[in-house]
Amino acid sequence: MARDTALTDSPAFHPPQQRLLTLLQKISLAVDKASTIDEAFTEVLAAICRFMDWPLGHVYVWSEEADALVSSRVWYTADASTIAPFRELSEATMFRRDEGTLGMVWRSQKALSILDVRDETVFVRRMPVEEGGIRAYFAFPVMIENRVMAVLEFFSPESKGPEPDMASVINHVSALLGLAMQRQQTLNKLQLREAQLDEAQHTAHVGHWEWDMRYNRVTWSPEVKRIFGLSERSEADYAEFMKRIHPDDLAYVQRKLHDAFEHGRTYDFFHRVVRPNGSLRVLHMRGRPIRDEAGKVVGLYGTVQDMTEQKETELKLAQTVRRLSALMEIGQAVAATLDLDEIYNLVLTLVRPLVEAEAVILFLHRDGMLEVTDLDRDGVPDMRGLRVPDDSGIVGEVWQHGRSRFLRGPNCVQRLSPLLVNYVEYQPQAMIAVPIRWQGEAIGVLEATHHETTAFDREDLHLLETAAAWMAIAVGNARQYEQLQRRLSESNAIAEISNVLTETLELEELLSRVARRVHKVFLHADGAMLHLLQPKSNVLQLVASAGMEAEQSSDVQTLNLEEGLARCVMGEGAVVNVTDVPDDPRLAPEDRRTAARSLLVVPIESRLRRLGMLTLRCAMPGAFNADDEKTLSVLGLQVGMAIENARLYAAQEQATRRAEKQRERMRHMARRVVSAQEKERARIARELHDESGQALTSLKIGLDLIRSQLPDELAPLKDSLADLLSHTEKTMSSLRLLSHNLRPPGLDAYGLNAALEGLCQDFAHHSSVVITYSGVDVPSLSALAELSLYRFAQEGLTNAMKHATATHIEVNLVPEPDVVILTVTDNGRGFVPPDLDENIPSEGVGLVGMIERLEMVDGSLEIESTLGAGSRLTAVVPLTKETS
Repeated sequence: MARDTALTDSPAFHPPQQRLLTLLQKISLAVDKASTIDEAFTEVLAAICRFMDWPLGHVYVWSEEADALVSSRVWYTADASTIAPFRELSEATMFRRDEGTLGMVWRSQKALSILDVRDETVFVRRMPVEEGGIRAYFAFPVMIENRVMAVLEFFSPESKGPEPDMASVINHVSALLGLAMQRQQTLNKLQLREAQLDEAQHTAHVGHWEWDMRYNRVTWSPEVKRIFGLSERSEADYAEFMKRIHPDDLAYVQRKLHDAFEHGRTYDFFHRVVRPNGSLRVLHMRGRPIRDEAGKVVGLYGTVQDMTEQKETELKLAQTVRRLSALMEIGQAVAATLDLDEIYNLVLTLVRPLVEAEAVILFLHRDGMLEVTDLDRDGVPDMRGLRVPDDSGIVGEVWQHGRSRFLRGPNCVQRLSPLLVNYVEYQPQAMIAVPIRWQGEAIGVLEATHHETTAFDREDLHLLETAAAWMAIAVGNARQYEQLQRRLSESNAIAEISNVLTETLELEELLSRVARRVHKVFLHADGAMLHLLQPKSNVLQLVASAGMEAEQSSDVQTLNLEEGLARCVMGEGAVVNVTDVPDDPRLAPEDRRTAARSLLVVPIESRLRRLGMLTLRCAMPGAFNADDEKTLSVLGLQVGMAIENARLYAAQEQATRRAEKQRERMRHMARRVVSAQEKERARIARELHDESGQALTSLKIGLDLIRSQLPDELAPLKDSLADLLSHTEKTMSSLRLLSHNLRPPGLDAYGLNAALEGLCQDFAHHSSVVITYSGVDVPSLSALAELSLYRFAQEGLTNAMKHATATHIEVNLVPEPDVVILTVTDNGRGFVPPDLDENIPSEGVGLVGMIERLEMVDGSLEIESTLGAGSRLTAVVPLTKETS
C-alpha cells in the first residue's frame, strides 16, 4: 500500500496541470516560510531543478553599487565536485546590460532558453562548461516595479529545453520572489531605521515610552531604561515609573499625567528621578494621549530626554552671567568715578550675594594696622573702624605674604585674629581672604566669611580675587589722579621752559630767555640766576638773571667752587633748599650777600656732567617746598641739555664752515690737477700721434719698399718682412687708440655728443660687443664737465666689457632744462652696488674715479644693478657753465 501511494505521488502519475500546481504550492509555502531572501532562493532553485530534472541552478542579483548582476553565491547542485571550476568562474563574473546570457535577460526582461551553450557565443563561461558537461541553459528574471532585480539560471547536461507549461510557472515564481525581495528590503530598512533611532535616542539622551491603560501595559525604549538607570531586561510598568520620581516632584507628575488622561491634553514638563544608585537626573517629558476608535483616551505616548547636564550647564551659565554682570558693573563704576567710598560700597554690595557670604569685609592698611574700612553684612556685627595688627590672624597672614587664603572648619577658627573674635564675638567656619595689590604694593585685604564650612568653593575665591583686582585699580586710579593733579602744574611749567629751549640755539639769547621764564613760572620767587662753569678759570660765572636787579653786582658775578652753595651743588650734585639764609651754615660769605631769605639751588647737568647752577630767590623765608625742588631739578636737566645743544650747534656751525672752505679748496685743487693732467695727456697724445706715429709710418714705408725690391729667391725674408709690416700696423693702431684715450681729439673740435659717438664706435670696432649710442649736442656745458662725462662713459664701457661680460651696451646722452644725464646700460651679470649715500667704496678704482670727476663739476652718480640682470650707471651734471 505504501508503495502504491508512493507511485501515485510520483510526478509521472499526475496530470501536467496538477504537477505545475503542486510545484507552485511548494514554492509559495517555501517562500512564505523563508526568513531571508537567500533561503527563499535556495528553496526555489531546489524545487524547480527537481521539477525539471535539471541538476544545477544558480542565482544572480542586481548590485546598485556595481550597476551589474553579480553572483549571490546561492546554488542548487546534485554533485558539487563536478562543477567546482564553473562555480568559481560564475561567482567571479559580473554581467552588465547586454553582456552574456544574463545581460540579455536583463535587457529583454524575458526568459532565455539555449539547447546547447557550445553553439552560442553569447554564453561566455565556456571552458568550465566543457569540463562540467553542461549543455542546456535556462534563465528567467525576477522583477520588482518593472526592474530586473535577480536572474535565476539552470543548467542540464542534456540538450533539452524546459516544458512548455513552465512559462506560467516562471511568471508566478518571479512574482513570488519579487514580493519576497521587497519584503526583505523593507525588513532591512526597518531594522536599519530602528537601529538608527536607538542610536539617535542614545546620542540625544531621548527615549520613548507608551502606556496602554486598558491592559496596564507600559513599553519603554532601551534609552528610557538607560535614563532611569535600569537594565534592558528590567520589566517596565507604571509602578516602577512612579517609584523613580523624586518625592518632591511626585504629586506634580501625577497631576500632569492625570490631566492628560482626563482631558486629553498634551503635556510638556520637567521633573527629577532617582536612579537605583541614588543619583539624581533631570528629565524633560513630552507626549500626547492615545485615543481609540470612539475618541476615548485609552493610553499615553511620550518621550523622555535626560536634561541633567544641560540644566547643570544652564545653572552654571546663569551664575557666570550674574557674576560677569556684577564685575562689569564694578568695572564701569571704577571707570566712571574716583570716589573710593562709593566704589567700596558698590563692590561689597554686589559681591556678597554672588558668593553667598554672611559678610564681605574690606581692610585697608593705615599706620601699621589693618582697619575695617567698609563691609556688607547679613546677621553679622558692624565692625567698621576696627583695627588689628597687620601680622594678626588670617587677614594679617594674607597681608604679610600677599597670597590668597581659603580656609574651612577648625583650620579657619584656629587662625582667626583673637582681637577680632573677642571684639565682635563672631567665629566664621569658612573664610576667603585675598590681598588687594596695586603695582606690587599691598593696599589691603578683601575677606568673605560664613558660619557654614561648605559655604564657598574655588569659583568664589576667583570671584573675590577679581573684585580685589578692581578695588586695587580704583585705588590706583585715585592715587594717580592726585599725582596727576599735583604734577599738572609742574608739567605746565616744564612745557613753558621746553618751548623756550626750542626757540633758539644761540647760547646767550637762550640763557637770557630761560632766566626770565623760570622767574615767571615760579610765582612765589623774586628772582632767578644762572651760573655756568668756566673751564679756564674754574669758577662759576653769572651768565643770566631775572628779578632782584639790584643783586646783579660784582658780588654775585663769580662763585668759588670750593665754598658754600657752589661746593654742595657742583661738588656733590645736591639740591640745596635754604629756608633762611642767615641761619644756614652751608652758605659761604659770598652766598650771604643777598637780600633774599630763601634760596633753591639745583645743578645744571647734561650727560652726568655738571655745567652750572640754577638758583631761585625769594625775600620770604621757607618759600620753596619739595615739589619746587622736583620741578626745578627737572628744569636743571632740561637747561643742561639745551646748553649742550647750543654749544654743539655752535661747534657744528664752526666745523661746517671750516669743512666747506676746505671742500672748496680741495675742489679747486682737484680741478687744477685734472686740468694739468688733461694738458699733459694732450701733449703726450700729440707726441704719440705726430712723432711716434710719423716714425712708425716711415718705418712701414721703408719695410714695404725693401720687401718689394727683394728677389723671389729670398721668399723667407720677404715673409719675415711682411710679419714686421703687420706688427708695425698693429703698433700704429694701438698708438692711435692710446692717443685717443689720452685725449679724445673730437671732444675739443666737435663737442661731447660727437666724441661719445666716436668712443662707442672705437669700442665696438675693437670688440665683439654690440654698442648702441643715442644723444644730442649740448652746447652750454663747460669743458671740464664735458671731459668728466666723457671719462665717465669711457670707464663705464671698459667696466661693462671687462667685468660684466656684457653682450650689448647702450649709451644715452639726454639734456634736460637744468642738468644733462648720461647713462651706460649693459646686460651683463650685474653686481651688488655700494651705498653711495653712506660712503664712497674703498675698492674699485674706476668707480671711485667716476665719483671724484663728477663731484668736481657738482655732479652725481647713481648705480642700479641686480645680480644676473645687468647694470645701469647714470651721471647727472648741472648745465650751468663752470666758473673757475
